[in-house]
Amino acid sequence: MKPCIIKQPAGIGDVFFLQKIAHLYREKDCKIIWALRDDIYWISEYISDIEWYKLSEDFPGKNLFDYSGFSDNDEFVYIDTSTADVVFNADPTKIMSSKFGLVGLDHTDWANYFKFNRNKEREDSLYYDVLNLKDDSEYVYVNDWTNTDARKTTSLSSREYEYPVVENRFIDGYTLFDWTKVFENAKEIHSAPTALSFIVDTLDSNTKVYYYPHDARQHKDVEDLFSKVTEYRNA
Repeated sequence: MKPCIIKQPAGIGDVFFLQKIAHLYREKDCKIIWALRDDIYWISEYISDIEWYKLSEDFPGKNLFDYSGFSDNDEFVYIDTSTADVVFNADPTKIMSSKFGLVGLDHTDWANYFKFNRNKEREDSLYYDVLNLKDDSEYVYVNDWTNTDARKTTSLSSREYEYPVVENRFIDGYTLFDWTKVFENAKEIHSAPTALSFIVDTLDSNTKVYYYPHDARQHKDVEDLFSKVTEYRNA
């Protein structure tokens, strides 16, 4: 089985988005090797059929990380999606879709390939025990945090909403995936388009979704990524 080394150690949303590439190369009888930044290695608990490593560890193909681009030869496949917007620059405003363009794939059906294992016990614990929500709770979920490095870039939580606000926060013992029940039961979601957006787009939910791109360039980058957006709004 030929190794397929994918170089995208972060961000979290990029890893979610690129699961189509992993899936299709797995169908070509490749073993997917993916090194994650150590602080987001928790992703490996939820996504199967990938040989995950921490970036700090030794892993097959680590010596290739000095190189950018795409190679498919008799010995291995190497896909550096982390620099695709530089080496495959069909449209400089389309950073996300360039990652698929690098390997000649369409990105628009990415959500069909993003499969993750939900930990219902942790989801319920967060929902009921930590956030004190009930099955009939009516609330809006508001997220002011973006980027894998956790940057607070907007002030959505200070706005007025029709329902009580459940504000995103970092809670020991819970990951972004464990907020899935909160996402699917919210009356509305207000957030910058960020990693949680990829989870939201896979859910069968009637939640209204409002995204606030931080500038026109980001809006153009994501406008064809998400299908379950009620409205894009100015931040």
